[in-house]
Amino acid sequence: MLKNLRLIKHLDPDPTALMKEKIQTAEELFENWKDYFYRDDKFLDYLKRYEKAVNLSNQTMLNLETFNECYVCSVIDKKGCCKAGIEAEVTINILLLNLFLEKPIPKDREIPLKCFFVGPTGCKIFARPFICRDYFCRRLLNKLSHADYTLITQILNDELTLLYEITRYIRKQLEFLLGDFLLELDIVGYCWE
Repeated sequence: MLKNLRLIKHLDPDPTALMKEKIQTAEELFENWKDYFYRDDKFLDYLKRYEKAVNLSNQTMLNLETFNECYVCSVIDKKGCCKAGIEAEVTINILLLNLFLEKPIPKDREIPLKCFFVGPTGCKIFARPFICRDYFCRRLLNKLSHADYTLITQILNDELTLLYEITRYIRKQLEFLLGDFLLELDIVGYCWE
């Protein structure tokens, strides 16, 4: 049934290969268990609340022009935080969440030396890990007023709390269904053997 779901004994140090393995595992879990999750009212409530929180965060960041500032930093100034390897923070669980939200997941790295999920205009996944949402570098902090920084921090806190809750819920449900061995759901890929 889950031919690719296994304990990962050797992590490929190539971040692209690791991400493709995570994507394949998330897709397999989704195909096998989506009906179970889509019948779960508690899960559907989490999903709805999380999507609403991400949309609010995105709109607030758009209004405060933080997305534009990141674009200028990354694309025009050729700097930016989204370097190759940072995608390791995207766990199988976060990929699975994107699938449950019916959001597309890229299959290949589009821009060399950048995060697997970065495209010419920014991030291409909807549900993102903590590090990708709490990214206020000195450049952004200097641009935002104290009130704006406080506002976006509060909004992101709500989103990230829901991210924690829903990914924890997914993990617990899958452990119930498949057993207590699913440590790789939360693996980020930093511990090379």
